[in-house]
Amino acid sequence: MCDVATVQKIANCLGVNPGKVHLNEEQVVTRTSGQKKSVAGFATILESLASESKSETAQNSRASREVEAQVYQWIEFSVLYVAPGSKDKYVSKQLLADFNKLFASKSYLVGHFITLADLAVYYAIYDLVKSLSPVDKEAYLNLSRWFDHLQNRADVHQGEPLLNFTTIYLHGWATGTHI
Repeated sequence: MCDVATVQKIANCLGVNPGKVHLNEEQVVTRTSGQKKSVAGFATILESLASESKSETAQNSRASREVEAQVYQWIEFSVLYVAPGSKDKYVSKQLLADFNKLFASKSYLVGHFITLADLAVYYAIYDLVKSLSPVDKEAYLNLSRWFDHLQNRADVHQGEPLLNFTTIYLHGWATGTHI
């Protein structure tokens, strides 16, 4: 999750040149920008990208000190818990259930607009959501709504095929008659 490809995708979302992104000798993701300034650590890199960006997402992520703190906490949560947890089948079920419950009353992780927190969690759970069956996606309806909303933004999916969230297939085997 906190890898080179994710940093590059988020930089593209923000409309910022990612610079040279690589893993340093300690296997920590590191970014070197055009000014030869080096920044290490996923959350720190995202902060630096947001400070360079004029995008709506970056502005939303820095709307206030409270928003900045919440975004930072979600980014750290995505690195420390979401990304590793999405690879364990028991943890991932709880993770999906927790996010589904959270999105029952929210459209975004922080505030009322997309932030870096949403991008970090989206990319952290992408492979997990991709592996879900249509019935599983329906079981996590609120999470599916959030995920589908984000993936339909061109800056987020960046040409990747969109995951299917339609449930029309259910009508074929779960039809009923109403009298």
